[in-house]
Amino acid sequence: MKGDTIDLFMWGYQRHMHRSLQFSAEEVFRRLSPGLNPSVFFLGILVDKREGRKDICIEPEDCGVSVNQFSSLKNLASELSSTDQAGNIRYSQPLIQNSYEQQITDRAYVDAIKRILKKTDFDDESDYHVASPIYIEGFLVFTVLTLSNAFTKSQYSLVKDKYDQFPILRSLTEAIITCFLNECSNALKDPNRGFSVIDRDADELFRVAGRQFMYTISAAGGNFDGIHGLYEACNQIASLRYEGAIGLGSIIVAEKGHKNVKLTLELAQPIKVKDFRMVRKFLEVSDSSSAIVCDSTLIYGLGEIRNKYNPKDESLFIINFTSHFTWVVSHDNNPLMEVEYRQPKLPSEKINQEKFYSDFFRIFKDISKSQLDDLWEVAMAACDQKHGTMIVISDLAKLEAERLGRQSFPIKPIKLTDSMIKKVTSIDGALLLDRDANCHAIGVILDGLASDKGDSARGARYNSAIRYYEKFDNSKSLAIIIVSEDGMINLLPDLIPQIKHSTVEYAIKDFKKILDESKFDSVSFKRKMHYFKSIQFYLQQDECVTINEVRKQIEKKFEADPKMTSTYSDLTSNPQMDDSFYI
Repeated sequence: MKGDTIDLFMWGYQRHMHRSLQFSAEEVFRRLSPGLNPSVFFLGILVDKREGRKDICIEPEDCGVSVNQFSSLKNLASELSSTDQAGNIRYSQPLIQNSYEQQITDRAYVDAIKRILKKTDFDDESDYHVASPIYIEGFLVFTVLTLSNAFTKSQYSLVKDKYDQFPILRSLTEAIITCFLNECSNALKDPNRGFSVIDRDADELFRVAGRQFMYTISAAGGNFDGIHGLYEACNQIASLRYEGAIGLGSIIVAEKGHKNVKLTLELAQPIKVKDFRMVRKFLEVSDSSSAIVCDSTLIYGLGEIRNKYNPKDESLFIINFTSHFTWVVSHDNNPLMEVEYRQPKLPSEKINQEKFYSDFFRIFKDISKSQLDDLWEVAMAACDQKHGTMIVISDLAKLEAERLGRQSFPIKPIKLTDSMIKKVTSIDGALLLDRDANCHAIGVILDGLASDKGDSARGARYNSAIRYYEKFDNSKSLAIIIVSEDGMINLLPDLIPQIKHSTVEYAIKDFKKILDESKFDSVSFKRKMHYFKSIQFYLQQDECVTINEVRKQIEKKFEADPKMTSTYSDLTSNPQMDDSFYI
């Protein structure tokens, strides 16, 4: 693209459309995780002869992929289409048959695009999602959404993507991605529309995605009469009170007669799920040992899960009503979706155990696995404190208990039980523990120095933890677990993940190979520079110097190439980086 001229031209408003969808993607996926880094681009395949139009077009042209990557796209799509088993089905009505064949072709193109992008992905840290194409001025235009796969890999997800012959969604995240891509395709049906190209805002899109994901849970009940009603039924049941009390209880969703569900109280006449008040009243009978048994349409009584359930079956789900207007759906004790005041969201994770152990191994030198297990149990118990609390773990716990004695309740060192933790965290102040999980003081009011690392959007508890931590300036083994009243949980210090140093070394070695090429590969150059920028924190000073020198040599060697348009600033090392960030 030069000036206002679009070299890879598909239609007049393609640049405007892209900017609008990119903005929408950032708004939607920021709700899931700030680290998803959503990126949207269009890929156009010319299917009609148009004078002056190129076979393959991309918008924006500097999105990190090139048309050269897709030179084999049509052949690969044709090959995938010919091997699709669905192509053996034939319809007597010509219009239906043509539409069906077009679906097979579109599906083949989508699969081919995903394969090409994954094959040419340098750092293998992205997931590619492709929307169904829309025909625009001779082109089949595909919206491609790129997301960081670090987040999606960390999320629990179901495995099965079909129930009988019907496709189902495996997670709320997948449902949101699917809904967003559908919105993109719908927007492209009118490619010259106004400023707002996606009709649904983020809140509404999440609600649609939540309802569609709930079809997966409904399908497990095996009663198709209830496929579409369970989501709204749960919202209605969660909103109702019985004799002034909030409804707390659970529903087991499974086929009638499921081998792992034993009815302990069977109703003479099943209750329909859509009889919200009746269901809400019956919820009072359930408790921690028994739950309502439902096939998504009818409620048969109370029951409990017996024997060993095989999670690979994905045939049994639990809906927990946790508070007024709030419910959570889980599978095999793994929360899948939380709905609060009709708004779906990913379940709030307390503390990621893998990260907890990894960070504490780095914070406390030579800490043992048994010590970590004890600290983890304390952390889990404290996370249940609804009014918020803090736990300070320090190798100076004994000395700090003495120093802060006038603003705390020093105690004889003791390992706290779960019930004790719930009691002592109900008062203001922090718990002060050593690495053996021995508590030295309760109700500790932390002191500290003013810090520019505070957050005015967070409460006093969070900011006092920051000030206390900064006072020690990382000189001692110290960690703080902060549980806020709004449910947010933070760990100080929040260490970034470790990486293998060999990965960095390989990337630099691969980057040098560009100097040996006779023709400039702009895509490879930009992708590698993007990768170095993304891992800049992990680069040592000599590695930064090497990358900067090689980059300048490449720019000089290929300066006459019209594709050499990007300019990059020098990389610099981070003073906080040390070998502890390498695996």
